Amino acid sequence: MSSVTSGDTGSSTAEQEQQVLDVDSAPEEIAEAMEFDAGSNKWTTVRTKLKVALRALSDKREDCVTVRVRDRNIDKLQVLKVRLTAAEDQAKVLDEVMRQSLAAKLSASFAKFAPPFMFPSFLSMRVYVLLQRSGVPTVRGEELTELRPTRVRISASPRSERDADVWASNKFAAFQYFSYFLSRKAYLIHSVCLSGRHFTLPVIHSWDHSMGPEDGGQDGISEWKDQLCARLGKAMGGLARKDMFSLDPSQFVNMLQERGLFGPMT
Repeated sequence: MSSVTSGDTGSSTAEQEQQVLDVDSAPEEIAEAMEFDAGSNKWTTVRTKLKVALRALSDKREDCVTVRVRDRNIDKLQVLKVRLTAAEDQAKVLDEVMRQSLAAKLSASFAKFAPPFMFPSFLSMRVYVLLQRSGVPTVRGEELTELRPTRVRISASPRSERDADVWASNKFAAFQYFSYFLSRKAYLIHSVCLSGRHFTLPVIHSWDHSMGPEDGGQDGISEWKDQLCARLGKAMGGLARKDMFSLDPSQFVNMLQERGLFGPMT
C-alpha cells in the first residue's frame, strides 16, 4: 500500500479530504477478492479490478488505516483496512475474515429467531490480494457504511450502569446464548466491535482454541458462564449456573423478555 498517503503533508485540509473521498479518479489495479462462506466452509476467489483512494484515514483505535475503494464487481463502496505497525501475515487476515463470516452466519440465524428488537448485523468482510502492489499485500475489505463511524466494544458485561448499556448487553447475551447452543457449544461470540450501526471484529472462544490469538478456549467459555450467571441469575428468578444453562435458547430469551431485561421493545 505504499502509494496510499496517510498523515500530514503540505496539502490543505480540503485537498486531503478530497483525496480521502475521491475513488473514481484513481487508477484501476488488478486484485484477487476472496470470500468465505461459513455455511459451506469454503473460499471463493475471483479476479477483480479496484480503484483505491489516494489518501487513507488513520485509525489509532485499531492501529490501522482505512482506505476507500471501489470494487468493479460490487455495487457498494468498500474500505480496505491496513495495519500500521507491520505487513500482515496472509493466514492471519484469512482467519479474521473466517471469524467474521462465522459470526455473521450465527447473527443472521439469531435475527430470525429473536424478539422484535433491533439487532445489528455484521459487516460483510472479504480478503483482497493486491497483485500490482509491492510485496503483493493481503488486506481486509469491508463494506463502507460511514466514513468515520463511532466504535465501541460490546459484550455481555455492560459498559456502564446506564439503562441503554445494560439493555444492549442483555440483547447481546441473548445472541451469545443462542449462538453457543446453535453451534452445538463449539463457539461463543465473546465480544464484538459496534461500528456505527453494524458489528465487526468478533472475539470468539471455541472448544478447541481454534479462533485466533484472543480465543480463550474452554476456560474463556466457562468464565463467560460464571459472569453471565452472576449478572443475570438473580433477575431470572435466582437461577444457578447449572439451571441457567439447562434452558434451551427460546426459554432463555423469553425469560429475559418477560422480565423486561431488553428494555423497550423497539
